[in-house]
Amino acid sequence: MLKKVLNILFYIFTTFLMVVVILELVAPSKTIDLIGFKGYSVATPSMEPIIKVGDIIIIVKADLDNLKADDIISFYADLNGDGIDEVVTHAIREIVYEDEVRLFRTYGINNTSDDLYHTTDEDIVGSYLFRVPFLGYVVLFINVMFRNPILLGLVILNITIIIILVKFIKKKPEVTS
Repeated sequence: MLKKVLNILFYIFTTFLMVVVILELVAPSKTIDLIGFKGYSVATPSMEPIIKVGDIIIIVKADLDNLKADDIISFYADLNGDGIDEVVTHAIREIVYEDEVRLFRTYGINNTSDDLYHTTDEDIVGSYLFRVPFLGYVVLFINVMFRNPILLGLVILNITIIIILVKFIKKKPEVTS
């Protein structure tokens, strides 16, 4: 009976994970709206020691009116000045109003200065809920592999060679009489 319940829970969890992955592939900007949370892998040390490189962070839809100083939020920002917004997760230094527009001044805990960009309500993706240590390294590795076809080819080649070697080694020698 216990085994049956555990099997059912396993299949429910696996199905849920598959739905999350498919949502991330099909509509990544809508994931937080549809299931209430979103995960990101951490690639920089700007929020250490609270959030570390290689962590997966889970964010939830933010209640913008209840955000306060030192809350950790994820938001879109053009980091390189190239017109492409990237997701940044930093803490709120202060909330100010300029021309009746709410601006969030943010900072990385491990950075020496505050962020130069101005974050508005529309930029905010969500607020930090918790982290899963080390799991982000897997996501970061997969991202690097798929962005670099040569590396992906080398990994596939290595896996193929290992499979061939294992099959060759496991092959029983023919018996001669």
